[in-house]
Amino acid sequence: MSLVPRDSWFDFPQIFDNAFPMLRPKFDTEMMTPRVDIVEKEKAYEITAELPGVNKKDISLQVNEGSLVIEATTLKESEEKKHGKVIRQERCTGKFMRSFYLGQNIQQDHIHAEFHNGLLKVLVPKVQPSQSQATKIEVK
Repeated sequence: MSLVPRDSWFDFPQIFDNAFPMLRPKFDTEMMTPRVDIVEKEKAYEITAELPGVNKKDISLQVNEGSLVIEATTLKESEEKKHGKVIRQERCTGKFMRSFYLGQNIQQDHIHAEFHNGLLKVLVPKVQPSQSQATKIEVK
């Protein structure tokens, strides 16, 4: 039984990851960036972020001038070294951050966020645009 995963030869970047494992953490930004889905609905933006291994208390959300910032931190578990030799470690530890500009037409005071089973769901209500009336402008 092999403990090192085997990938297809067609996955060209993996060849370099396996050949130079010490360089991988420096260039592996995909794993340090949470994956996010953003859906624009009629009355709100719905943002869902994957934050596996993150505790609820380690998540920070901020809205400033139409930008939503999601930050989260994970800590490295040191128990693995006590119970045996680590052969491969792919889980990320550190600080995650994503920022999105949603515009000025949001209701900052009514943003709602929930975190359950590693998924952060943020509902950002939109401000109803005011209906402007047509105004005739006289050309002189």
